[in-house]
Amino acid sequence: MRPTIKRFATAFFIFIFGLCGTATVAGQDDDPPIRYVVRKGDTLISLGDRYFRTPQSYRIVQRQNRIIDPHKIPVGKILIVPRNLLKYRPAVAELLSVRGQVTSGEGKLSTGQKLPEGTAIETGSSSFATLVLDDGSRISLPSNSAVRIRRLRTYILGNVLDYDFDVARGGIRSTVVKQKSPGDRYRVRTPKAVSAVRGTDFQSRFDADNQNDFAEVVEGGLAVNAGGGSERSLPAGNGLSVKADGGVITETLLAPPELRAPGKLQSDKIVRFAALANLPIRYTIAADSGFIEQVADTIAPDGNAEFADLPDGNYFVRARAISANGLQGIPATFTFKRRMNSVTGSAGKEDAGYIFRWRAEGQGTQKFHFQLFRNAVDTIAMVDEAGLDTQMITLSDLPPADYFWRVASVQYIDSEVVISWTPIEKITVSAP
Repeated sequence: MRPTIKRFATAFFIFIFGLCGTATVAGQDDDPPIRYVVRKGDTLISLGDRYFRTPQSYRIVQRQNRIIDPHKIPVGKILIVPRNLLKYRPAVAELLSVRGQVTSGEGKLSTGQKLPEGTAIETGSSSFATLVLDDGSRISLPSNSAVRIRRLRTYILGNVLDYDFDVARGGIRSTVVKQKSPGDRYRVRTPKAVSAVRGTDFQSRFDADNQNDFAEVVEGGLAVNAGGGSERSLPAGNGLSVKADGGVITETLLAPPELRAPGKLQSDKIVRFAALANLPIRYTIAADSGFIEQVADTIAPDGNAEFADLPDGNYFVRARAISANGLQGIPATFTFKRRMNSVTGSAGKEDAGYIFRWRAEGQGTQKFHFQLFRNAVDTIAMVDEAGLDTQMITLSDLPPADYFWRVASVQYIDSEVVISWTPIEKITVSAP
């Protein structure tokens, strides 16, 4: 069943400045008309035949533009044409990447599918989707999001693009190609905001738990009209939050967070990242630098994140610090390699002597290196066995003392050698 999407109150509008020119004052018109410059040979009759859904609609355009003779229009005159009168080519959004449970009203979605206007998309837990639009713009949906494609079309008059998305839950990260026509539109709606975009990288979210809307801008700029209040400017590197009561908060986005050795080889069973500062961090992992193939996403309240069941491979991690108002900051992106080579061990006394056992997980060929130290680990190992094929070793006749031991898994895979040691553990041999 198609998920229900709220009809949104447009409490205020967010407009992102183009690279050139001035933004329209936000909130004046939710569906502005398309402007067409009259060319030699144009008449309202011929334009109606080519571009209007109903040819007779030319009479509406004639009246609205105060044209006396529909057969005679001055060359260069700018016609104002309502969008609802125009023919259009349906556009599609193609799924570049799907991971986990991503569904529409018609069922489960998969990579390569083309979604038309009107499609509702939901991502489940640990599920992600990335779509590409006809103009090359991309949108990415994180886990637990519900989005509907409100409008996805190209008007034949002027080849004007019109893309419009509703966010009922979760969010959208948009990477929008700079638009070619002044009439082109790319909009993302959350319950209390509409973001109209021109060539930028930004994120639009709605937190259903606390009913807050968010917009964070990495590139571009925002002009915000808060429903009759004075216009406020939100340049790149800033964010905006609309509270449940309609209050608006703007602030500078937090700087990219610093992580402890983010590019280190991740060989443990659990992949871990830690921030230098104790603050909430949103971590996103992807198989590509554009974060199209997203594979994991989480918010770590203390900056320390753990990811289980991450397959071997080369990855990118994006980290964004989260402010007290819930705004996610400027991202820091790092590369890392995942080659699981996990080893755990145990020791105990049996009839044959002291038994040291271990268990390893990982791909490729694995050999083992066992070391035992007497009294202190800064001495030369009294037992140093490398190249072991078995996952245990028995030592008899150990004199009374404190012993320290560890074992390494030496992994050979893809012409690489990866070595992982267990933590040093202590075992005490008492006098009989």
